[in-house]
Amino acid sequence: MTQTLLSIRNIKKHFGAVQAIAGIDLDIRENEFFALLGASGSGKTTLLRMLAGFEMPTAGSVMLDGQDISHVLPNHRPVNLMFQSYALFPHMTAAQNIAYGLEMDKLPRPEIKARVAEILDVIQLSPLANRKPDQLSGGQRQRVALARALVKRPRLLLLDEPLGALDKKLRGEMQLELKRIQHEFGITFIVVTHDQEEALVMADRIAILHEGNLLQCGSPHEIYEHPQSRFAAGFIGVMNFLPVRRSGNELIAKDGSKITADLGDDLANESDAVAAVRPERLSLDVQDDDNRLTGRVSALAYHGLDLQVHLDTPLSSEPIMIRLTADAAEGRRLSIGENVTVGWPAKDTRVFSA
Repeated sequence: MTQTLLSIRNIKKHFGAVQAIAGIDLDIRENEFFALLGASGSGKTTLLRMLAGFEMPTAGSVMLDGQDISHVLPNHRPVNLMFQSYALFPHMTAAQNIAYGLEMDKLPRPEIKARVAEILDVIQLSPLANRKPDQLSGGQRQRVALARALVKRPRLLLLDEPLGALDKKLRGEMQLELKRIQHEFGITFIVVTHDQEEALVMADRIAILHEGNLLQCGSPHEIYEHPQSRFAAGFIGVMNFLPVRRSGNELIAKDGSKITADLGDDLANESDAVAAVRPERLSLDVQDDDNRLTGRVSALAYHGLDLQVHLDTPLSSEPIMIRLTADAAEGRRLSIGENVTVGWPAKDTRVFSA
């Protein structure tokens, strides 16, 4: 099993009376691509800045390779931070930007030249080494900034919303490119993002932060398929929520119908709850599913790869969303106002306290 590189223990950060980080524990492994995911104000950037040394914790510790670096200055940590703005020097070429940090460290000229050539090859920009930033595309500038951070061979690379300035298509391409480069270099990456898709695509593990607290940490599959709270369920992807009440081993919906789920012991009998199911788990016109409901089609949204169907039902004040593949949508043409029945298995129902 890969050993732990970074240990965060009961880390807290207060800005006056405001608590930005409320006591977080995390272990991040060697060679791991780790994502800190959360909405604005969740504390993810504050935590990243404490790892970089730009903020000092109010309490707790940050251990890197077994050494406490909680109060070590940024320039004395084997950690690099890549900013969203890239901050490239406009008067320098790509190669000169990459070499700058090595020159400040007064490395021998032959070693600097060799390292820059190596990293340019990894980021696949060797032919553009002598171009200045204004002669490069957004994605190319992003790779130069990444190379500048990697060329110093840090133990840990921190990335603050690294793809936020790119358009949607280029962002998708660079997600895979970052993952490739991280794997090739074998350096631990910690990325801060508010983009759920970005975290799911790139990260080996994801930590969801909310109001300074760690809600859940796990693989993308665990986070998506087995959310541990209603907030996590709604924040990652799309989720349908149905108000219910537990009655024995059954869930009773608003209209009196029953919803079947695998119930544990956490939810008290006769307590209010919400049943949750992903749109892609719902199927049209299925006769033998554990759960079935009928609704009226209120909206259709075509996305090319799939069709999103919105149903008005008596079970919820919010429309229920169904996601059909392009093939399924082609085989079952729907129209606004049509009544349809959908179903899903009990195993796909998640239940959270109200």
